[in-house]
Amino acid sequence: MRGTVADLLTIPHVRAVNCDAIRGRVLRRIVTDSRDLRKGDVFVAFRGARVDAHDLVPDVCARGARVCVVENRWYRKHASAYPDLPLLVVKDTVEAYGAIAQFHRRQFDIPLLAITGSNGKTSTKEMIGAVLKTKYNVLLNAGNYNNQIGLPATLLRVTDRHDLIVTEMGTNQPGDIPYLCDIAGPTHGLITNIGRAHMEKLLSREGIAAEKGALYASLPKGGVALINADEPLLRARVPRGRTRVSYGTTARSDVRIVDVRLDRKGKAIVKLTADRFVRRPITLRLQSLGRHAAYNAAAALAVGFVFGCGVTKMKAALERIRNADKRMQLQDAAGITVINDTYNANPDSVLAAVDLLQQITVQGKRCVVLGDMLELGRISRQEHEAIGAALAAAGIPYVLTFGSRSRAISSAARSVAVVARHFREKQQLLDTLDALLDDGDAVLVKGSRSMHMEDVVGHLLRRNTSEEESR
Repeated sequence: MRGTVADLLTIPHVRAVNCDAIRGRVLRRIVTDSRDLRKGDVFVAFRGARVDAHDLVPDVCARGARVCVVENRWYRKHASAYPDLPLLVVKDTVEAYGAIAQFHRRQFDIPLLAITGSNGKTSTKEMIGAVLKTKYNVLLNAGNYNNQIGLPATLLRVTDRHDLIVTEMGTNQPGDIPYLCDIAGPTHGLITNIGRAHMEKLLSREGIAAEKGALYASLPKGGVALINADEPLLRARVPRGRTRVSYGTTARSDVRIVDVRLDRKGKAIVKLTADRFVRRPITLRLQSLGRHAAYNAAAALAVGFVFGCGVTKMKAALERIRNADKRMQLQDAAGITVINDTYNANPDSVLAAVDLLQQITVQGKRCVVLGDMLELGRISRQEHEAIGAALAAAGIPYVLTFGSRSRAISSAARSVAVVARHFREKQQLLDTLDALLDDGDAVLVKGSRSMHMEDVVGHLLRRNTSEEESR
């Protein structure tokens, strides 16, 4: 981190204890995991659901932490026991962490592109990163580090070597996006889409659009708003004085998706035009799976054009990108094709995954294994029933569900499906899959993050290993 201990005293509502002798000391790193601590680091203590890092503060100081950031309530309780520890005392260490990251980010006058949306944030970010890296040194957030802790962690990695920052922003309640934007100071903003995710607290698609749209509202005058032209709830969210660059299928899109086809393995072949930037049409033969990959690629091209990247290099970069871990991954399990889309689930992403299952070439049966879709609030039952109805309409013959809410899926699919069964125990689900699946079959596995549907994929892949060893 760039700064001194004295700079940390500028964050709101901080009180220094035993810091007079180190005010001028240059900061090295800000760490939140005591296992990563090096001498001279600043340690921020978070209260977790299972571990309270405040309990580690005395040991961390003994191991050479320059100063520890702790909360008022811990200090009041332990001040007499540890009178000599160098501390910065704050009301909330998560908020203090964000303020430290905000201070650090403001030391670098470089563009920051923030990405939010209901679906496709990580895949779009990876494509954008690949495009921008053809010309710039880019800092991307790792994995899905997109919340009140992950975003600051990304910003604290910025150095003089970076030309650009690209980071996701996630939300599941009102106020998250404005808070993250205040920390990050985006100069460019992209909202992938407005879907039916996190409805429990955001209540409606309009509520989601209002929350996500705060990204556009946070952009400075002259900032760039990248807009999915096919999403009507976004068009009016961009304030005056911001540059608009659009992508989508509509005729007026700056980067227009003209045609999308999937090959026999589900890989997207996308034809686009971008008359605002180049004269010739662009054809992309993506490694990424599913029709929705066309939107991710179009968004990446739009960003690349804004930053002056060359078409030839952008095309090559996009055609190398593969689906991120647990996101529409095609895997082989002893002759069974597995679509591993287990990272998360909402109604729109489930339908996109089912579309991919229908499009790939399959010699045997098509099977869907779905866990609960969570955080849908009052519309949970109707959305699960709607997925079941969609599976029935698509003629999916084998539907297995797991959890509590997903029973409505298998019940609604039962009118058409050859097998439609619900399970409360995952082992029973796995045993049924073992008996059901044969060589040449294809199975889609998906569910919300906390359903841990990757367990199902892992079981199928271990079956692959076991069968190979037995030969």
